Amino acid sequence: MPPPRTIPDFEFAPAPLGTRVRLTTLLSLVAVVILGAVIAVLVAREPHPPPWPVFLVAGIAPAIVALICVTARIQCYRIAGDELQIALPFRRARFPLGGLQSATPDREALRGARKIVGNDGLRAISGRFRSKRLGRFHAYVTDPGQTVVLRWPDRCLVVSPQHPSLFVETVRRRAGLTS
Repeated sequence: MPPPRTIPDFEFAPAPLGTRVRLTTLLSLVAVVILGAVIAVLVAREPHPPPWPVFLVAGIAPAIVALICVTARIQCYRIAGDELQIALPFRRARFPLGGLQSATPDREALRGARKIVGNDGLRAISGRFRSKRLGRFHAYVTDPGQTVVLRWPDRCLVVSPQHPSLFVETVRRRAGLTS
């Protein structure tokens, strides 16, 4: 009896950073630099050293922005076995493909969405969101203009692979969807 045929794993790069993500990242970095410069000017003008919380804020703000930039980056979307894995710097988000009802490209998936918890544009748009059209959903997006919506009976996921149509075709085949 021949060995069972295995389906190879597929890896998809995330879409290049979209305008919204680039602007949010740039504005955040500029705000941190301006905050640091303002604090430095104010400290230089004072004859007495300011209280320690001023230095704490000046040191923590850039550290928080740097930490978010490092941890928010989506490295790849991987279809391995019967699950979709989203590779992030220190973890993998895993979504079993069993029970997947649909996978469709949707350039408007994030329109009108409100963040419940997560990152709304510093190197990525990720976390839990809510919208009238999609309900509650998880997002791992680098470009809101290249999104794909994956729906299960009990959850929804929005991702942005570099090649949405190829990603949709691959996910549908792997999940056993015919259309």
